[in-house]
Amino acid sequence: MLLTLLFASANQCFSQLQPDQFKPLSDSVYQTVQEYQSGNKYQKDAILFMDMVADTHPYYIKAERRAEWFTKKQALLEKCRNIETDEAFADALIDVLGPLHDKHTDLTTMKRMQESKQKVNKKDETADVPGPIDREHIMRRHDSNYDYQIFPDYNICYLQFNQCVNAKDYPFAKFLDDMFAKMDENGVRTLVVDAQYNNGGSSQLCDELLMHLYPLDKMKFFTTYLRFSDLMAAYNPRIAVAKKNWEDDGHKNELYQMPAPKIPADFQQPKLFEGQVVFVMGKRTFSSAGMLFTLARDNHIGTIIGTTSTFSPSHYGEVLPYRLPNTGVLGSISCKFFARPDAATVDDKCMEPDVKVNLDDKDASWQYIVVNYGNK
Repeated sequence: MLLTLLFASANQCFSQLQPDQFKPLSDSVYQTVQEYQSGNKYQKDAILFMDMVADTHPYYIKAERRAEWFTKKQALLEKCRNIETDEAFADALIDVLGPLHDKHTDLTTMKRMQESKQKVNKKDETADVPGPIDREHIMRRHDSNYDYQIFPDYNICYLQFNQCVNAKDYPFAKFLDDMFAKMDENGVRTLVVDAQYNNGGSSQLCDELLMHLYPLDKMKFFTTYLRFSDLMAAYNPRIAVAKKNWEDDGHKNELYQMPAPKIPADFQQPKLFEGQVVFVMGKRTFSSAGMLFTLARDNHIGTIIGTTSTFSPSHYGEVLPYRLPNTGVLGSISCKFFARPDAATVDDKCMEPDVKVNLDDKDASWQYIVVNYGNK
């Protein structure tokens, strides 16, 4: 019987990873391979990259997909013959990934990572406004991971949820308890969850919000499938044993379906908000925030307004960071597939809002919400 494994992998976005989190790929099996030894450093790392992707990404669990993937190898090696910079090499690998570029499977260089960190505090001038939410700046991006404002004239609580990351001195669970208590005190009947700027983080925060909106014991969750791989085993030696047992049992070309989450025996269901919920989805909504919207849709929680999603409701995720040993180029690759609860739409590539709203016009967007969901 295959043991249930708790694999501690990064749930962060690629840009949030630190250099020391990237594990070097081993090239020990290639030390006697002529193709590897005769190549330049870019060709060597290209060979390792091709094999690692085929062995790691859930999409390539099927043999016919791996065979198609390796048809790209020769052209990539020829291209690497004339590459002179790590930046050009990273771009070549991104190009060969093609449609697989799933926001969690990505590549960068130390130079690009340093440049990205220098820009991390720069905000979109038309969208970012520091300080608390107010009537003038409603729906424009604020600096905090999450904050809220109650508008008693409209019976609306507006929650701007920008990052699925706990604030240092104010955990999201405590923040939600306080917010819903204040909503109850003021008789608020509409909650607006604006996640148009939320590019993810920990999905646990999304679950904490949903628990206030829908009974946990009735919630339909994602089904999670894991791909055992050598790269994963490098992070957790127990994975190597589990991988061998799984394949010895005849599951070489199958993903492992992880056990469904169980509700703890001491779990206490929070008081449910019984008013209407409006979710705001934008072009920068993805990763864990995309999971929030997918669970809301598939569990029939609230109304989604905004733009067509840039995320796939069923998607790949949970990243394994790695470093290519000859060039030092950094990468991340998904090791899990998350299938949405609604089996009939599991292959959909995007999600449409219930109501399309032009979020570029912040004032008009807010006015639309007030007119259609507020109670004057």
